[in-house]
Amino acid sequence: MNYSKLHCRLFLLVAGMLAGASIAVASGEGTQPRLNQIQVIGTHNSYAQPPDPRAMAIMAPRLQAIFEGMFTRMSSQEKAKFAEEHPVLLEKGFGASLDYIHPPLEYQLRAGLRSLEIDLYVDREGGRFADPLPYRQLREAGEKDLAPLYDNALREPGLKVLHVADVDFRSHCPTFRICLTQMRQWSEKNPGHSPVFVLLEPKLPGLNRAIPGAAEVDAFTEMDFDEMDSSIQEVLGRKRVFTPDDLRGSAATLEAAALSQDGWPRLDQSRGKFVFLLLVPGENFEALSPYTARRPSLKGRMAFMQGKPGMPHTAFVMVDNHLTDPAVIPSLVKRGYLVRSRADIDTHEALLNATERRDKTLASGAQVISTDFFAQPNIYGNSYSVTPFSGGARCNPVNSASNCSIGQ
Repeated sequence: MNYSKLHCRLFLLVAGMLAGASIAVASGEGTQPRLNQIQVIGTHNSYAQPPDPRAMAIMAPRLQAIFEGMFTRMSSQEKAKFAEEHPVLLEKGFGASLDYIHPPLEYQLRAGLRSLEIDLYVDREGGRFADPLPYRQLREAGEKDLAPLYDNALREPGLKVLHVADVDFRSHCPTFRICLTQMRQWSEKNPGHSPVFVLLEPKLPGLNRAIPGAAEVDAFTEMDFDEMDSSIQEVLGRKRVFTPDDLRGSAATLEAAALSQDGWPRLDQSRGKFVFLLLVPGENFEALSPYTARRPSLKGRMAFMQGKPGMPHTAFVMVDNHLTDPAVIPSLVKRGYLVRSRADIDTHEALLNATERRDKTLASGAQVISTDFFAQPNIYGNSYSVTPFSGGARCNPVNSASNCSIGQ
């Protein structure tokens, strides 16, 4: 027997089998979507607890007067945009716009929501938001049994989590580190979970300056953003976070990596991870410039910062209202950007049980869709809701492959 020929034949046979296996694996990967080829449902102001009605009765008229004064000074274009973004605030008042209730973060994650929104306030010394203005006034008037706050946590130095200082301030996790700890604890119990997109909104000075006695809101500095990033890394751990560095690799810019065909990782490479998305309130990029200072394409940062196409750091874009221009979101998604949009806003859709905005936003391909109503019946007793997907995510209706499969 010619052993050399036999070995050659065996080698070719094995090589052929391996090649076949290789092709099969590659084919299997074709059904696996990338991180930007999925769609998830999440909540808006995810941490929020209902305000004490007595505090809202004091503060809502003050805020309403401020908003109405601002509205009269706006241009017609600004008025149209404000009405689009805050329909209930203009029609029914500030308090009605906040009439939603969220359960604790762990409940939301266990229910299949895969996006959370966290508002952040600077509090370097601690205690700045521990004794809100309406609570002081209510106690002076003899009121008792006010809706509780986490007073001890609010007195600690560090980033705080609340919606509007001295107005809508009750939170399931009053400090950023507590919120992160709750996320980590759920993640530890559910290894291999589908990725969670965490929207971070740094609150800027402005509104509270018009309310005498309200807490002073400080602008974010580079030091405050460093605290934000270090808190993420220390509490969650680097391995649980997909960062701009992970996407950029050797690409010239973060945007170039986001738009490349194979830039975003496969879903199976993203399981068990959190993706932080830093919002830019009012698209005030100057106010958030400390986050990008000396950090080209967000080098070394933990969060993807909202941007516009053409900015070197842009991998993530915000388009809150899909109905304004229905061509925008699908175009951005097809190019490779991550997009966040909203299925409802200011309780408007839920009050009317109106589903057009929800349904069209789901079909738009926006990867992250936020709602204040994920269960039915909702608090108004009707069926309006935006139901989380089984397993936390679904294949994107716009940019995933026809044979896409999420798997488990």
